[in-house]
Amino acid sequence: MAMDAGGGARDAGAWKIVLGAAVVIAVAAAFALDRLHALALFPVQAVRFEGDIVHVSDQALRSAVAPHLEGGLLFVDLAEIRGAVTALPWVSSASVWRVWPDGLRIRVDEHEPVARWGEGALLTAAGERFRPERRPAGLPALAGPDGSAARVLERFRTLGQRLGEIDAEPVAVGLDERRALRVTLEDGVVLRFGRDHFDVRLQRLIDAWPAINRYAGERSIAAVDTRYPNGLAVQWAPPADEQNNGGDPNR
Repeated sequence: MAMDAGGGARDAGAWKIVLGAAVVIAVAAAFALDRLHALALFPVQAVRFEGDIVHVSDQALRSAVAPHLEGGLLFVDLAEIRGAVTALPWVSSASVWRVWPDGLRIRVDEHEPVARWGEGALLTAAGERFRPERRPAGLPALAGPDGSAARVLERFRTLGQRLGEIDAEPVAVGLDERRALRVTLEDGVVLRFGRDHFDVRLQRLIDAWPAINRYAGERSIAAVDTRYPNGLAVQWAPPADEQNNGGDPNR
């Protein structure tokens, strides 16, 4: 069979033309895209924040979003905006939507703290720590070594439920470096539980509490140590007159 050499050359030339046209189109498209970025097509004119926002200021939210609005609504990176908002200390999560032709809608969910944690941090119900500039007053104080937040929070919840049986409320719960548990009640009484047998010791305290109060009479309880195999040790607060003169009865 004879081959048409001229036809093959024509086909090769046609492919070169097609390829060249494709390159020109691609370059033109890239140039057009750059021009659209430069022109900021559909500039963002309005940003609306939604959600139960209490601790994050509107100024803080807008300052976080502003650097990411260049290029117009068509090209804003929603993931970048979401990341900038969730980076704010009080923000738990954020969702971002385009609102055509010129707006963004951003839903903000804040952390809900249940306690203070250590020096300067707050703790959520899920055991997540975050560190705002200022902490609200009135929250219980929890503390412990690194990695102990979940355990301390669990102990606090258990204490809150069980101590309600004796009309006592924990306001501070902490683990020391040896993982020994110490609790402070609303009236200032300190409870020492040690490292082990928490449930047994807590039940013993609850069972003995009515008797402790009867035995106390007019005295005030300063601390109760549950770290005994078969009993409790009660420390009494000094009488009011000794407290007023610094503890010296001869003063």
